[in-house]
Amino acid sequence: MLFNSFEFLLLFLPVVLGVALLLRGNVLLFWIALASCVFYAFAGHSWFLIPMGISTTLDFWVGGRIGASSNPRVRRAYLILSLTANLGLLAYFKYSGLIARTIESALNVVSPHAGNAAWVDLFRVVLPAGISFYTFQTISYVIDIYRGESPPERNFLKYLSFVAFFPHLVAGPLTRHHQLIPQLSRIAERGISPRWRAALILFAVGLAKKVLIADRVGNAIDPVIATIGTQGFVASWLVLLGYSVQIYFDFSGYSDMAIGLGRLFAIELPQNFNSPYQATSPSDFWARWHITLSRWLRDYLYIPLGGNRKGDMRTKVNLMITMVLGGLWHGANWTFAMWGLFHGLLLWGYHATSETWDVWPEWWRRVATYLLMTLAWVFFRAPTLSLAGRWFGGLAGLRGLGALEAVSPHMVLLILAAVVGSMTMRNVYQRDMSTLSLTQAGFVGAVAGVALVMMNYSSKFLYFQF
Repeated sequence: MLFNSFEFLLLFLPVVLGVALLLRGNVLLFWIALASCVFYAFAGHSWFLIPMGISTTLDFWVGGRIGASSNPRVRRAYLILSLTANLGLLAYFKYSGLIARTIESALNVVSPHAGNAAWVDLFRVVLPAGISFYTFQTISYVIDIYRGESPPERNFLKYLSFVAFFPHLVAGPLTRHHQLIPQLSRIAERGISPRWRAALILFAVGLAKKVLIADRVGNAIDPVIATIGTQGFVASWLVLLGYSVQIYFDFSGYSDMAIGLGRLFAIELPQNFNSPYQATSPSDFWARWHITLSRWLRDYLYIPLGGNRKGDMRTKVNLMITMVLGGLWHGANWTFAMWGLFHGLLLWGYHATSETWDVWPEWWRRVATYLLMTLAWVFFRAPTLSLAGRWFGGLAGLRGLGALEAVSPHMVLLILAAVVGSMTMRNVYQRDMSTLSLTQAGFVGAVAGVALVMMNYSSKFLYFQF
């Protein structure tokens, strides 16, 4: 089940919200948790609930055990248990296939018959939607209790609602327990008072971004990307700009819709997207793109590794480890590791030249940052490193100019307009919805209506695969 589907908009959401408005206390929390589990089951397969149930139940119990113990060794043992179980599940479902394929390729280098494709098939498993998100959420909950930064939650329904709350379950934002659990306590006590105007307009804008821009551009460029290894300079750049538009408006649209849905339940989810193509440096980009993941990696990986406290070289190593692992978090493919490595190198370069970089005019820094971030998308979108290399070859003009016919003229105009808009216009999240006039609100509604008509041609959100 997707946010951009008729079964969600016309059946699931009205029923869930309508019933929730009538409830209070643990009954309300039970209803939110149940509805979220139903949503998750229909988002993929019903068995997806099993690994989520294991992580959720285990970490609720572990959190209670850590909170109840004052023995450092016992607390550390419970923490190790949580990390081993959660990361083990994540490794099996997400990375076992990559590891097996890598071993097979290495064995085939030694001998053409050393690798055995049959055993690799044992590690081909379906990736449960959102496993990277809820795994990181439950891990942060346990670590914060271990650090003494928060007490364990005693109400399992409240904790389950925090993990499974359907607006953020499958593709974020990554919420911390201190951000969501107090809000769940409030609505359980007082009931739900939706922020109707702010919620519906934000959701409508997100739906339009997804259906009218991201999906339209994606449908146009996907066939060209399938043959990108043979495309020339013009088509290589057009589809790369197109992909930068697709992923921007796909993720921005999802983020708007998720926050809008949260507001319908009187829950304010954290901002996860802040006009990243208006960033003026690689560092600024990561303060704007997938904000909650960036903060998670900083707080639970980069700083524990030593951060910038142990000298310049160690800082660079810690940064690179964080970015490569952050890249692999997005997908079990070495292309994602290269994407993270590429971003790590960009951050290295920026920190080394920031005194020079930061004195250039803002427009120059914004354009340069956008182009660097866009080049990085090659690794994110290309299915293999060899194809990424051929794509870079096309971008460099190694196969000539090529033809413009690969992408239709009206799609070229849409892509260019979307690039300029994303680099200059304020994100809807930055706007005060209460100041919109009736005409402006009506225009948003009309655009959302067009999106509803065209929704049969829409697709899953790109971040659903992570």
